[in-house]
Amino acid sequence: MSNIPVMASTKGTLKPEQDILGAPFGHRGDIVAEELGVDVHLGLSQQEATRRLRKYGLNELAEEIAEPWWRILLRQFSSIVIWLLLAAMVVAWFTNGLSEAAAIFIVLLINACIGFIVEWRAGNALDALRDQTHTHARVMRDGGEMVIDSTQVVIGDIVGLAAGDRVPADARLLEAANLQVDESALTGESFPGMKSIDSVSLASILTERGSMLYMSTMVVSGRCVAIVTATGAQTEIGHIGRLIAKTGSEKTPLERRLESLGRTLVYLVFAIGTAVFVLGWLRGDNPALMLEVSISLAVAAVPEALPAMTTLVLALGVLRMAQRKAIVRKLSAVETLGSATVICSDKTGTLTENRMSVGKIRLSDGQEPRIKNASTPDDLLLRLLRASVLCNDASLNAASSTGNIVGDPTETSLLIAASNFRMNAEAERSKFDRIREEPFDPKTKRMIVTLRRKSDGTYMTITKGAPAVVLEMCAGFADQGEMCPALGDKIRARFLSVNDEMAGHGLRVLAFAEKRLEDPLDETTNGYTFLGFAGMSDKARDGAAEAIHAARRAGVRTVMLTGDQVITAKAIAKDLGLSDDGDVFAMHAREMVGLDDASLAAAAARAHVFARVSPEDKLRIVEVLQKAGEIVAVTGDGINDAPALKKANIGIAMGLRGTEVAKEAADVILIDDNFLTIIAAIEGGRTIYSNIIKFVHLMFSKNLAEVLVIFAAMIAGLPLPLLPLQILWLNLVTDVFPAFALAVEPSSGETMKRRPRPPGQTILSRRFLTLIGWQGVMLAAISILTYLWALNAYGEGPHARTMALLSIVGVQLGHMFNCRSRTRSVFRGFFTNPYIFVAAGLMIGLQTLALCVTPIARVLELTLPNPLDIGVVVGCCFLPILVVEFTKAINHK
Repeated sequence: MSNIPVMASTKGTLKPEQDILGAPFGHRGDIVAEELGVDVHLGLSQQEATRRLRKYGLNELAEEIAEPWWRILLRQFSSIVIWLLLAAMVVAWFTNGLSEAAAIFIVLLINACIGFIVEWRAGNALDALRDQTHTHARVMRDGGEMVIDSTQVVIGDIVGLAAGDRVPADARLLEAANLQVDESALTGESFPGMKSIDSVSLASILTERGSMLYMSTMVVSGRCVAIVTATGAQTEIGHIGRLIAKTGSEKTPLERRLESLGRTLVYLVFAIGTAVFVLGWLRGDNPALMLEVSISLAVAAVPEALPAMTTLVLALGVLRMAQRKAIVRKLSAVETLGSATVICSDKTGTLTENRMSVGKIRLSDGQEPRIKNASTPDDLLLRLLRASVLCNDASLNAASSTGNIVGDPTETSLLIAASNFRMNAEAERSKFDRIREEPFDPKTKRMIVTLRRKSDGTYMTITKGAPAVVLEMCAGFADQGEMCPALGDKIRARFLSVNDEMAGHGLRVLAFAEKRLEDPLDETTNGYTFLGFAGMSDKARDGAAEAIHAARRAGVRTVMLTGDQVITAKAIAKDLGLSDDGDVFAMHAREMVGLDDASLAAAAARAHVFARVSPEDKLRIVEVLQKAGEIVAVTGDGINDAPALKKANIGIAMGLRGTEVAKEAADVILIDDNFLTIIAAIEGGRTIYSNIIKFVHLMFSKNLAEVLVIFAAMIAGLPLPLLPLQILWLNLVTDVFPAFALAVEPSSGETMKRRPRPPGQTILSRRFLTLIGWQGVMLAAISILTYLWALNAYGEGPHARTMALLSIVGVQLGHMFNCRSRTRSVFRGFFTNPYIFVAAGLMIGLQTLALCVTPIARVLELTLPNPLDIGVVVGCCFLPILVVEFTKAINHK
């Protein structure tokens, strides 16, 4: 930093980055220094830095005000179903139904506590963003270099950076030597970007701003001096933070369906309560008694355990997902995965390994040596490998082909490839002295080194770079032995076609050439001998292609979102099998600019790849897909993925490579970063939703049966078959345990062969309501017939009501087995779920307890059944199974 020339200007007006980005900067950045009022030789004075710190604030992202605990707790009572139960609890309390009110309150309290604990640690994306950006910085203050906390960096500070340093703020380059910066967390680019002091156009996209450095990116190689142009919330990463803060969380399909179900229940309960009260009043019953009965029926009609059981089922799903390497941060996210219709996946680090490797070598004589299981290299391959090692600034531990890698991923991949051919990079380098070098430059697209061999003092120069550039520098090419045929236009065109072929396979191609020198000062821009090509790739993650195929089979489409170039992304997409027929449709971010949402949605419906996308582009793609009715899952690992992760119906972050920002913005974190785990999660989500439907099926059909039993008895002029407290006891016995047993039903073999549920589909579809309706009538009919028999045998009183209660428990116990599947026979896979039998045993045990323990029997007004009564109740258990099995057999035929 001490070599920066003195700049005379010490005053000026601070301007945001966009105003200075396209300015005609001189080689030393004198214009930007003048604009920011900085002497680049002395830096800011400590006094001026303090003034600017007070004016513009700390170089950190503003912390979002945490949501108070009481608001999180109150949100647990925001469901319409919860409101309905609260209303029933209040009415029960004021009509002396203290037991009913207490029971409802306990259920609500348990549900609220579970939801509160789960949500307590959610919503920390901005805090994680602040942690991600915290670092230290070397700055020039009062003419001397000092190290300060990055939060103290201000606009106008002169900062120095070297390989391994994290950029503390957005800055404009003043000096740069062989500078490469890894911006993958911000842009999604697979490769580190070359940086230079040359100014760029205002219209340039983020990935093309070669003269700018951005907060939280990492210097991979080289060194630089830069002047800070933006801090804190005004940086690019601060902009992403604002996107996260402004992005609202999308309601999950389950939440929307339960809200719809709650609204339906409000109308249903109001109608039932009104009808019963009016009917009782018309036939001359006591209004107070009828109000109590109406409330009891309302409680019977509403499945009190539904919210708690839904929460419990999702919590069990969370435990199962943890065992399958997926951490779920939000309960409803488990079910939402099962609804997903589109997976928008980041490429780098998600579908690929984010690790460069040499995939192909093509020598100038046409050979293509095997890299895996490599044989002993011949002379020409040795020359190319030596060139790749010597014209290279990376370092690799000689004892390992993968450990202690330092430097640009492209260069380290060349060292690893050389080690596969048993070439020791450090030993080879020790044979030469590097006496001159021309670092890689984006304008020249090449790197040149001049070397002196220690053994004989001879000189040679080596170049590597873009194939077209290197070939233009060559006069001949290496063939057999020492032969060096001339490189004519036809042969050059042939080599360029080889380059195009390799690039078409998603490889980043470098060419290599060498030249012997008589004098180290000889010309190094022409007269080379071409040696061949090396193609590097960011290899597809193991299992990713199989996972994409499994997703397609399940009706879930995968779309790749990447910051890479179109040709590279298309080649990787083809390898991964993103398209059924291999014809990959890719869209450049530039093509999105002029499209309205409808046109973009139409393109997104058939696109397999979106290339060169920014965080805003990803967010917009997710939004238009959601508006088109898709349930969108987004995967990612970088800071640039966080806004889309939060906006998505389900955000999935990578646990191993993912930034903390991405993890905090996501709903699910994959421990193993394996795309296959997403498919397992989708299967788990579908199974959970299927199980929720099963216990909704049971609850609604049995509750309908209870209502119909009382309603039919009143219409027929019969005595009330159940008392209010008996109705509540019935719900407690037959709701929780059967619902829990159905909630842990194992997945069937057909789960991943079905298409996703339509996003707008309600839980209570017409077909489902029809099923619930006729089965509720069937259960009620069996119970009413049993009650009529008891009235005839024992007369009006506790014995007849006991038989009514036992018959309802019996038919609901049998119907629990029916609800395991709407199409499959109850006897198929009969013993696959042991919890069903545990639930049946608990139902029988609790009811036996109520009959045999005198205090409970007295409160519930129950009598002990005789052997004949027990036989009738056993018949009530099996009759629903026989009826439903008969209908399943007919439907199957």
